[in-house]
Amino acid sequence: MSSDSDLVRQTAGTLPQMAQPAIAEMVADAIRNRIISGELPEGSLLPRQEEMMRELNVSRPSYREALRILEAEGLVSVRRGNQGGAVVHAPSQIGTTYSLGLLLRFNEVTVGDLADAISEIEPLCAGVAASRPDRHHEVVPQLNDLVDKQERALGVAHQFTLVGREFHETLVQLCGNATLTLTAGALAGLWSTQELEWADVVAITSSYPALEQQRRVLQTHRMIIAAIAAGDRHQATTLMRAHSLALHHHVLEERRDLPVTPLTHSRAAGGR
Repeated sequence: MSSDSDLVRQTAGTLPQMAQPAIAEMVADAIRNRIISGELPEGSLLPRQEEMMRELNVSRPSYREALRILEAEGLVSVRRGNQGGAVVHAPSQIGTTYSLGLLLRFNEVTVGDLADAISEIEPLCAGVAASRPDRHHEVVPQLNDLVDKQERALGVAHQFTLVGREFHETLVQLCGNATLTLTAGALAGLWSTQELEWADVVAITSSYPALEQQRRVLQTHRMIIAAIAAGDRHQATTLMRAHSLALHHHVLEERRDLPVTPLTHSRAAGGR
């Protein structure tokens, strides 16, 4: 078998010999590119370790370090034992949300800070959605279905909030701009965790917003949909901003200074 320096020469010309961590990064990059390109599809197993080491001309320590890098990125999960192997995971929205939650928690970001960001980003997404030429077919019907579903959940705190957050997350996903969908979607998903946590607490204490307030939420959702359907970007943005601020007022009443709660690892793994 060739040494690790063979991979360096094949990949980058006549570079000087690198330390094992640099080799591992190159191996991880080669495997990562195959995952992103779809050559290694979601749920598949990487070829056996010996086969990959032989193909990439690397030693066992370098290959194992590469797997650790990819596992930390959420692109593979290594199973131990007789049925072991490295399972491939495509990059996912929920994985991004999970990582973002950990980063915000590490930096001691508060729920109030996250709410302020969402109050700026969701209105932007609503305005962009109103500019979609295909909004009548691709956006409006799905949002209408969710408001109908939320109306059926009137009086059931957790379910009403859950469907309400589904409305907001779907609006972000359908805004029509891929970059906004991916970045704002991670923030929206993380905010959903905070709001659902709040809903569970206030439902127990019987301080969840009254039915009249819930009906106002439904009315506002329908007004936002109407503005999107009309192609009125300004109105959609204005309505969504006022709506976000009103909702966040309830959630933040006693939680503004609390640290952001990240997704649980089990939910992130289950959402792949």
